[in-house]
Formats: sequence, C-alpha cells, structure tokens
Amino acid sequence: MLTSMNTLRKIVFVLLLTAMPVLASAQKLSKIPQRNEIVRIESGEDPDAEALEVFDSPVNGESRYYLSVGHLGFGDEVVQILFDPIFELFIPLGSNLSEALETLNKLKDLYKEAPGTGIEIQGCLAFGFPKDEKMETVTVTYRKVLLSRMLEFSVQREGYIRSAHVQKSDFGSLVSSVKLHHKLFPKK
Repeated sequence: MLTSMNTLRKIVFVLLLTAMPVLASAQKLSKIPQRNEIVRIESGEDPDAEALEVFDSPVNGESRYYLSVGHLGFGDEVVQILFDPIFELFIPLGSNLSEALETLNKLKDLYKEAPGTGIEIQGCLAFGFPKDEKMETVTVTYRKVLLSRMLEFSVQREGYIRSAHVQKSDFGSLVSSVKLHHKLFPKK
C-alpha cells in the first residue's frame, strides 16, 4: 500500500511539473484588459449616482489613460432617460499623466466660455473597457441651467442623442485629484 501511495505521489508531481509551463504560457497569452483606477469621483450621496473616473488601461505594456463619464442617457436635446447601466463613455486622455492633465484642463476650460460653446473630441461608448477601434465623435458642450454649470458629453446616433452631464464642482475635483496623483507619482 505504501509503494502505491508513493507511486501516486510521483505521478501527481510529474503531472503538476509538466502542467506548470503550459499554465505559465497561458497567462502570457491572456489578453484580459486591465483598468487601473487613478481617481474616482462620485457625484452626490445617492448610491445610484454616476461616477467620474480616470484610469490607466495598459496595452502591450504601454499606458493609456482614459476618462469615464459614466453611463449615458437616451433621448433628445430636452429629455434624457437613463436606462443603459452597461455601456460607459470613455474619452482617451493620453499615454501619460501629463497628457491626461492637458486634455482634462482643455475640457475644464470650457467652463470659462459662453454657455453653448462646445468642442468635438474622440470617445468610445463600450462595455467595461474602451475599444480604440470603436472611437467616434463626442461633442462636449458647456451648459448653464439655472444655478448649475455642467459639461454635456453627447453622442449622436440615428436621430437620437446619448448624453451625460458633469457638474463643474465634480469635474474640478477630478482634475485636482489627478494633479495630486501626478505630483505623488511623477514618472507615470
């Protein structure tokens, strides 16, 4: 009985030893995207509130920074209904934090313009992770409604508009947090 147990141990050991290189190479072949959060800002105290996020999603070892403005509403210029909890709008910011800050400050400068002023940038409406092959034109417009000042990120599709709105205070907090992160980690 003891010899059969030793034989069984040897067989299991040999099988594990031969399986390790296969499992190690499978990790290298794996193309699971990463989403390394840099800064996340939740707007309001509502648990269902949208979150702004700046994150790094490396591709082939090279950093790529993105802004997620959250989930978009669906409708027209007047009425937007938030019903899509799956797809997020991603805005590419650059390949390092300096470029990311430059892009964020360009967007933040819209708050200084006249209401209705807008710019067009590239963005991607996707599930979970940005997809560079699905980039499309995103219009960012400064809106002033009553006492609130916000940026509207919108994508036009087949006669309807998908949009998200970001309050000035939330966007300012996001930019300040990214600046602080950049000071703490200047080589990123």
